[in-house]
Amino acid sequence: MIEFNNKKILVLGLKKSGKGAIRLLKTLNVEIFVSDEKTQVEEEFLEGTQFIPYDEVIHHLPSIDIIIKSPGIPHDIDILKKAKHKKVLIISEIELAYHFIDKSKVIVAITGTNGKTTTTALITQILLDSNIEAVSVGNIGYTLSDAIVDEVSCDVFILELSSFQLLDIIHFKPHIGVILNLAEAHLDYHHTFDHYVDAKMNLVKQMKEDCYLIYNADDKIVRKKVKKIKCSKYAFSLSEIDVETYIENDVIKYNGRSIVCKDEVKLLGKHNLYNVLAAITTAKVFYIENDIIKNTIKTFESLPHRIQFVKKINGVTYYNDSKSTNVNSTLCALNSFNQPVILILGGLDRGQDFSEIINHKNTQTIITYGQTKDKIVKSSTALNKTCYVSDDLLDIINLTQKIKNDEMIVLFSPASASWDQFQDYEERGDKFIEHVNRIDKE
Repeated sequence: MIEFNNKKILVLGLKKSGKGAIRLLKTLNVEIFVSDEKTQVEEEFLEGTQFIPYDEVIHHLPSIDIIIKSPGIPHDIDILKKAKHKKVLIISEIELAYHFIDKSKVIVAITGTNGKTTTTALITQILLDSNIEAVSVGNIGYTLSDAIVDEVSCDVFILELSSFQLLDIIHFKPHIGVILNLAEAHLDYHHTFDHYVDAKMNLVKQMKEDCYLIYNADDKIVRKKVKKIKCSKYAFSLSEIDVETYIENDVIKYNGRSIVCKDEVKLLGKHNLYNVLAAITTAKVFYIENDIIKNTIKTFESLPHRIQFVKKINGVTYYNDSKSTNVNSTLCALNSFNQPVILILGGLDRGQDFSEIINHKNTQTIITYGQTKDKIVKSSTALNKTCYVSDDLLDIINLTQKIKNDEMIVLFSPASASWDQFQDYEERGDKFIEHVNRIDKE
């Protein structure tokens, strides 16, 4: 394990995870340095620390023992390259916090390209409904460090973990690991798909015989990667029945016993069935009764920005799927419908290929915006799909009312990150909802 006592520790990046790390470090006997590209940082986080201007960090590296890196900062920046050369230990806020978790707490860690937040929230709710105190932390918004400092009362930490967070863990070992799926994403950060997969698989690298691994047996990459993991393994599948959790005759079953009918699941789409299967499998590791699991699933609704029903206006039904920041996620959203869709597509250009989305049987018309718009127009033309361009969300929504057919669906599922125009996918989704509500009143 890492020794933190009397160390000089630099927190690099002051977003949520960085601020959480600072709060935890202030409870330890360490010297804290902080740096961020922003020159102005809230005073409450600077108190008891030493601020180093971002462009001066390299000069201070010889005196730094450990860097706690914010997830969004790539490893190929000069600061981190030189830190590695000088043998400075680089870890994530998750790795830091893991060292200070009460050993009586159970850790459930969830990763995957898509579905992490929904699965995290559903597992947490099932545990709460069975009177197990559980709290969701990690990429879902509340840092593990904050939970430790706040002395949150719980028996179980349910961690949603991104590839960025998993890249910089060393000793982190969950009692239960959940791998939902693996598809191309964040290649601008990881550079290759193999590097991305390796980061995701860090979740299980410390897991041993006393741990439980829950995985998607229908995902060929996941199935291959978990083969050599030496722990208790539980699989879920939509296509096989020789696994722990599966669907037979439209009934979701665990080890042959019925849990809930497929049509009782409120969450839309095949991808959400996988999330439900993962949650059920995790719940059964806790020996939760089937009726409790069933009742929670029957009442659990989609989270904001995930194929979220917004409103029906003049025969057009609007769905906000702003959380779809990669191609695979938008394909899952399209597969959730059985009718033609006006698809609002685009955002930050990460080198993604939109052709499969554009050529999808449900994609009737595309409206594109953002950095990727030229690429999307070019691909739409090549595939003979109608494509409109606008960089104003309100104009886009007004346009949908002009080009609609009866009982049409408008799906805002960008398949791109939001950072070319918005702070995050939540702000982007909120703006979409705001504009839909606005045209309804006009």
